[in-house]
Amino acid sequence: MRPRLSFLLAVALVTCLLLPAVLQAQVNPFRGSRSPGLTPEDNQLLFESVARLNAAEPSQVGSSEAWNNPQTNSSGTSTILRVFHSSGMACHLVRHHVVVAGRQPGHNYRLTWCRTPSGEWKSKG
Repeated sequence: MRPRLSFLLAVALVTCLLLPAVLQAQVNPFRGSRSPGLTPEDNQLLFESVARLNAAEPSQVGSSEAWNNPQTNSSGTSTILRVFHSSGMACHLVRHHVVVAGRQPGHNYRLTWCRTPSGEWKSKG
């Protein structure tokens, strides 16, 4: 019984330490772990640019949308790298290049965006 209790305590500790980081990554994949990250206004500009890119018809490799926030000096560009279908949905792989507070060279994130049957674009990660 004692080893089982130790195991359960270890699982609880790992869950308490890792779960918040995992949940935050699900909410905003663009937040850096070693820097303050993007402000709420930066995030809004970023997601508005992604929405414009996703809404463009037809999706084409090389299509790009940029954003910048002169108040924070953060900026970025989202570029379609690949267009394909997955599980019956139209999808595209997008490289998001994000520069936080003017720090070069910035970070690249690759996310797959797919249009759900309801017409809404969602990130598959």
